[in-house]
Amino acid sequence: MINKLNTIRDLVIVLILGLILWLVLGSYDGFEALIEYLDTHEEYELDEVFLLLLILSPFLIIYALLRVKEAYHLNKELKQLNEKLEQRVQEELSKRKENESLLIQQSRSAALGEMISNIAHQWRQPLNAVSLIIQNLDFLYKSKNLSDEQMEKSVKKVALLVSSMSQTIDDFRNFFKPEKVRHSFNINETVKKALRIIDASFNNLNIKIDFKAHDNENIAYGYENEYSQVIVNILTNSKDSFIEKDIENPLIKIELIKDENSIDLILKDNAGGIPKEIFPKIFDPYFSTKENGTGIGLYMSKMIIEKSMNGNLSAKDIDGGVKFTISVPISKEK
Repeated sequence: MINKLNTIRDLVIVLILGLILWLVLGSYDGFEALIEYLDTHEEYELDEVFLLLLILSPFLIIYALLRVKEAYHLNKELKQLNEKLEQRVQEELSKRKENESLLIQQSRSAALGEMISNIAHQWRQPLNAVSLIIQNLDFLYKSKNLSDEQMEKSVKKVALLVSSMSQTIDDFRNFFKPEKVRHSFNINETVKKALRIIDASFNNLNIKIDFKAHDNENIAYGYENEYSQVIVNILTNSKDSFIEKDIENPLIKIELIKDENSIDLILKDNAGGIPKEIFPKIFDPYFSTKENGTGIGLYMSKMIIEKSMNGNLSAKDIDGGVKFTISVPISKEK
């Protein structure tokens, strides 16, 4: 906007100059000479007030030109400022995207060790079973008691176990595979995939997970792999709390609630809850109460659900534990 002080100052100067000129003309009979001069050319009469306006006209024109000039320079400065601000905004957005990408990479790297441990747990049982089958075949062969039926049965068992191990590899590969396009996915199946990833390690710790699959109409819209990562992050946090607090009969309950616009996945544990003084910080980046924690698991989970999937991730203290609610938009596709 035009500088208000300059505007008032210039207007006062114009009025003062006009009054001075008017007074000077009045003191030296200037008005009479001007009127006499004008009367010789035009057939009308002039009074002193009109002459004052006539005198002020050039000054007012100069005043208007000064304002136009000032407005031009001010608009030019504002345009340059807007360009600089836009450039800074773009730079900050670019930095933010880089930071978010770095955080996602750090989150995945931090989860890699946990995933390797889960793979070891998932493979330990089928590998032991394959080993026992081979030992049994070797014993039967050496004792010359190996029949075609036993051989065929053993081969089928080994093939089934190997297929299960292969499925584990697919599950883990998809878990770390980023998705670029949103799509519809079945939350029931996604939860099952997430549970398959952590199932063996949780069973090893006697952690029970109570999940009852619902109907197949629970179709959400977003990034399925990232959604699965959020589930695993929350379950892993509960597991760590169970271990840290040495909880007897650890239990996690998972349920689905659906309405017209969204699907809520609710995860409740009995891991003792979170202290009130640190509860508001659990979604902050790099905040962790664990000795070797990175503090980015829950932060990235919230970013994935709220920024990437237009949903909501919240936590609430309940009696003896914590309740996490993952709310995502329901698919509108038919």
